[in-house]
Amino acid sequence: MLDSARFPRTFANRASLASRASVRISTLLVVGALALAGCGSGANTQNAGGTSPAASGEAVDGGTLVYAEVTPINNWQTQAARFYEKSNVLNSVLDRLTYFDPDKGELVPWIASAFSANADSTEFTFTIRPGVTFSDGAPLDAAAVKANLDSFGLGVPAAQIQPNVDFAGYQSSEVIGSDQVLVTLGAPNSNFLRATSSVTAGLVSPATLQKDAAGQSAISSIAGSGPFVYESEKPDEEVVLAKRDGYAWAPDGAENPGEAHLDKVVIKYLPEVAHRAGAVQSGQVDLVRGLQPVDEAALASSGNQVLAADGVDLTANMAAVRTGSGKLADPAVRQALQVGIDRQTIKDTVLSDSYTLAGSVLNHQAPGFVDLSADLAYNPEKARQLLDDAGWKEGSDGIREKDGEKLEVTVTSSNNSVVIKPAFELVEQQWREIGVQLNNRAGDNTFLTTAMPDPKVEFFGTRQFIYGGLGPIFEPANNTMTHTSDPELNALFAAERAAAPGPERDKVLAAEQQALVVDKALSLVLWDEVQVYGAHRNTHIDFTSGTAPIFQGAWKADG
Repeated sequence: MLDSARFPRTFANRASLASRASVRISTLLVVGALALAGCGSGANTQNAGGTSPAASGEAVDGGTLVYAEVTPINNWQTQAARFYEKSNVLNSVLDRLTYFDPDKGELVPWIASAFSANADSTEFTFTIRPGVTFSDGAPLDAAAVKANLDSFGLGVPAAQIQPNVDFAGYQSSEVIGSDQVLVTLGAPNSNFLRATSSVTAGLVSPATLQKDAAGQSAISSIAGSGPFVYESEKPDEEVVLAKRDGYAWAPDGAENPGEAHLDKVVIKYLPEVAHRAGAVQSGQVDLVRGLQPVDEAALASSGNQVLAADGVDLTANMAAVRTGSGKLADPAVRQALQVGIDRQTIKDTVLSDSYTLAGSVLNHQAPGFVDLSADLAYNPEKARQLLDDAGWKEGSDGIREKDGEKLEVTVTSSNNSVVIKPAFELVEQQWREIGVQLNNRAGDNTFLTTAMPDPKVEFFGTRQFIYGGLGPIFEPANNTMTHTSDPELNALFAAERAAAPGPERDKVLAAEQQALVVDKALSLVLWDEVQVYGAHRNTHIDFTSGTAPIFQGAWKADG
């Protein structure tokens, strides 16, 4: 039980269900680092400050893992699970057709024992694994998969559920034979298979699909086929998941193919960032997301673990540009702001060794990544020249002006990242030196509510899942992230969807990155997405390529 005086009624979850993951672990003030053996992820998982009882690699069955998250979630509907707090819980409740194995750099079978695409990526065939059931007893068969795919691709208008944005071009599904589903798209989409690995494509029982929006939003009424099932909930306090007896269908190659080692996972909510490391050190929680860099060294030196899970499935953290105010309509101005950011100073001042500076809009480990670091080098002289040439001249107060308007811009973001606000404080100082005023509203959730639909707010500090490629982030004219839809970029996104996997698609991905980061500078990238966790020395945990904890394979050492 958490000390209510130190930990007020708040804590959240994200549960994962994947098997092998690429995890980079940052260990600070190492006093005897010891790699954890037996991790099916092939991860370089380390413990600092002594020998961890979990380091033996011998999995221990039983027990309860207490996981501290950042904020409570009230809407658990599958297609809305694009945020860590909800997607990480549903990762342990819902299985998917496929799983992305970052060690192999490819999709592997999960509920689909086999899958294939036709030459132009307009038809996809899935062979459904036999013997899988939902937690309500219904079979997870081809008919259930078809019903789910229709929900993802077409939405459920009667329940006011929108289509999954990653399922671009979806037209229909049909059951063929006894165990196969054929998906037909109206336009090529080579990202479609990858999208089936996302938690937003988590499979739910037919009974769940029949519920209205409220029913599908309540975690208590969601029946999945995952290794954990809902047990109880205290709104805004905790969610309890219990091991599902008989689970035997983890992704292909999973270290633990069967039932979870843990009996239960208790997800609590801990928004107070200053309390997170202490909660691990005191043993009140076994795992916590969202360590602030200043706490990493203390936690590591106490003999506990600092775990940095790389976001292979996500974009880099960025200031996504919105051109609605007109101030950033000229690409030269955006290019000036890109090279006006001193990223190394940001890392040295407010980040830690857990963070890797961005080299593109994709993270370094993402398929198709192109290193554009040279184009991102800090160059305030070049920035000033670009702004001069664009007609923005310094005013008496040092802020540039053009046609009577000051070059004053605003950034908004959620408070989900512990480093986003201080990072933009440094950007604010750096841009001030080139004559640009940044109003830093990063981490202000109240302001975010009104700023998101407003295209005149120039920047949105964000990172986004890329299961459907970069198109769903920047392409739609009505998207509320960038409010920017560029015809030339949209042609590239369409070409990416139509490109065959391999060199052809990588070439288009390279062009997209060049356009977004350099030529059009619509993505001012900062650092690769990473989620920094604190774990008790007795906790054995791996992560998915989407940074989610894999509770299905987790365990706690005795003692």
